[in-house]
Amino acid sequence: MKVYIAQMNVVPGMPEENIKKMKAAVARAKKVGAEVVLFPEFSVSGDFSRLGSRQDEIGFQIRCRDAEVELEKVSKGIEILAGTSAMLEEFMYNHYVNGCVEDWKNDFEVVSDYQEFSIVKEEYVDEFCTDFVKENKKAIVYMGAVGTENSGKNIYALDGGCRVYDRTGKIAYRMPQFRECEALLDITKGRVKFISGQKSVKPAEPIAQLHDALVYMIRENLARFHIARMVIGASGGIDSAVSAVLYAEAIGPENVYLVNMPTRFNSDTTKNAARDLAKNLKTPYMVAPISDMLEAVRGSLSKCKFERSDRKINIEGLAYENLQARTRSSSVLLSIASVLGAGITCNGNKSEATAGYCTLYGDTCGVMCALGDLWKTQVYELARYINRKKEIIPKASIDVPASAELSEAMNVDEGKGDPIKYPYHDRLFAYWVDQNHGLEDTEKLLEKGTLCREIGADPKYFKKLFKTKADALEDMRAWHRRFRGLALAKRIQFPPILSVSGMAFGGEYTESQG
Repeated sequence: MKVYIAQMNVVPGMPEENIKKMKAAVARAKKVGAEVVLFPEFSVSGDFSRLGSRQDEIGFQIRCRDAEVELEKVSKGIEILAGTSAMLEEFMYNHYVNGCVEDWKNDFEVVSDYQEFSIVKEEYVDEFCTDFVKENKKAIVYMGAVGTENSGKNIYALDGGCRVYDRTGKIAYRMPQFRECEALLDITKGRVKFISGQKSVKPAEPIAQLHDALVYMIRENLARFHIARMVIGASGGIDSAVSAVLYAEAIGPENVYLVNMPTRFNSDTTKNAARDLAKNLKTPYMVAPISDMLEAVRGSLSKCKFERSDRKINIEGLAYENLQARTRSSSVLLSIASVLGAGITCNGNKSEATAGYCTLYGDTCGVMCALGDLWKTQVYELARYINRKKEIIPKASIDVPASAELSEAMNVDEGKGDPIKYPYHDRLFAYWVDQNHGLEDTEKLLEKGTLCREIGADPKYFKKLFKTKADALEDMRAWHRRFRGLALAKRIQFPPILSVSGMAFGGEYTESQG
């Protein structure tokens, strides 16, 4: 049987736009002699779970059904399997628009589940489809849409990657990720033969898929937000460097404005790295020192007095560190963005979000958080992937200790940096978040002596960090208090996070205050 696979970009909430694409695909399928055309799940309406209250609007339901009527008009002479809103109130996923389907169902089955990209999606889809083939002794077609969705908080990529498993369980045909394409195949008695259209491709390595998903989500959603330019605080560190590269790839380097905002705490090493990054990317670059601004605020507030209180406002210590972060983002970057008609990005990562190692209304500002679902160690891995052919991210940004550079205690030239020891704490935090374990679980593992093995940490590095088991326990409990306390209050005010793990804060990893 000749099967036409249409990997389309499904636009949530736009049935008229989606149905126009589908009708055009049906016309192309008929022209090449296809007997059945396959579309992804929710291909008319977009995923109901991502439409919010719009799915309940009578007007929207009517628009969907009107669009489906248009699709039925072109179904003569061809079978159409489409993700429509038929019986919307029952959340029916796939609907056979025309005729009897038993003829082709004897040869293969269609699944259109698990649309959203995640770093574990490949494993999930492969396991599901191969198990199906073993049990049913026939081919299976996995249908995936491309595009992006959002939950009102987090942003998701639909990566497509449509593929066909033959009756032996092997992938006989596969489409690329993150772009629309179509192909005509012959699927008969579990055998699969390519006829025309998009040729079969091999999947990219996991880090490449992760990179492509982030760039795709940035590009698609900035276009949807009507944001053409972005301003990024370039500290010379790894997070801002990786973010800058991703945005430059997504919208063009000429539209990414890098701003370095030094104080006396910033080393020449990181300042030079920020400059070199901009040079490598060919992005606009500015140095905007903020020391005078900080002193103006400190000096002004120190002269002010409360009525009915003798408390003085002396901005020192942690308060001064927070003032630096807020001045950079809330004052400098947002002011520049306002002049340029641009947005700003949050450069924070998942490690910092877990520990609350960030400043509200400071480095948490932004229209989106590109790295918010990546552990710090993953950010380094992504940096090395970006530099796989040539040095784009300066070596200094990768080699220098991770540091906010907000005080003398964070002097990178002296080897000082963040209190989070990422090779170990990333594994610990991931065990709590990605694998849904509690503090009591890791306490038991520590007591048994199996903590490093269970969470995947390096035992030699662990022994360098902690002299005794009591030290490790104290550290563990301190970070967990932050994770469940102040850090949570900060996380719920984060910008939209680009979801890639399947357990992003604000998304699949649900939490509440209290």
